Amino acid sequence: MKAIKNIIFDLGGVLIHLQPKWTEAAFCALVGDKKEYARILSLLETENIFNDFETGTIGERAFIEALQKNNPNPVTKAQLETAWNAMLLDIPESGLGLVRDLQNQGYKVYLLSNTNSIHLTEFKNIARDENGITDFDGLFDKAYYSHLIGSRKPNAAPFEYVLEDAGLLASETLFIDDNAPNLVGARIAGIHTLLHPANTDIAAHLKLFLQLT
Repeated sequence: MKAIKNIIFDLGGVLIHLQPKWTEAAFCALVGDKKEYARILSLLETENIFNDFETGTIGERAFIEALQKNNPNPVTKAQLETAWNAMLLDIPESGLGLVRDLQNQGYKVYLLSNTNSIHLTEFKNIARDENGITDFDGLFDKAYYSHLIGSRKPNAAPFEYVLEDAGLLASETLFIDDNAPNLVGARIAGIHTLLHPANTDIAAHLKLFLQLT
């Protein structure tokens, strides 16, 4: 393997702990039960609501209205945002320290996340309130979010976008994600990949990987 000079991190499950089941539970409470939740989820997926929200095709208003329209109970925007954000947990200091250490060692460090405007606001709030970080994007050489660049993993397009925008060589670049399908697009773009077990210590895992390669 050619020497790695650039590292692209996924966010959820790698740098911020996630628990999607908490969002599922919160939505089940809003709609009544799991059966109704599954029905609504299927409808929204058929209409590509989640994909469209994460690629910026639709904005917050259209997303919230879609959730409200398909909900059998009257729900407010605030209730839906709280449920949607329930999956976002803490940002371990070890991961943040790793980003700083890598930069001090001369690596270029980037972020590439499938996300949306509601989650982006919330995890920046978490970083500010729990980690004292007022400029989360400033931790990286550059941060890329799917809803702002118009494409999402596992497609190759977001990886190709990052390579071109940042002027990186794929052969010198490593991408880390906790979701195996998301690594496929990176490999198509010629980027090295590392599958990280979700919500575990990324610092220890990456340091070992870099030593072995």
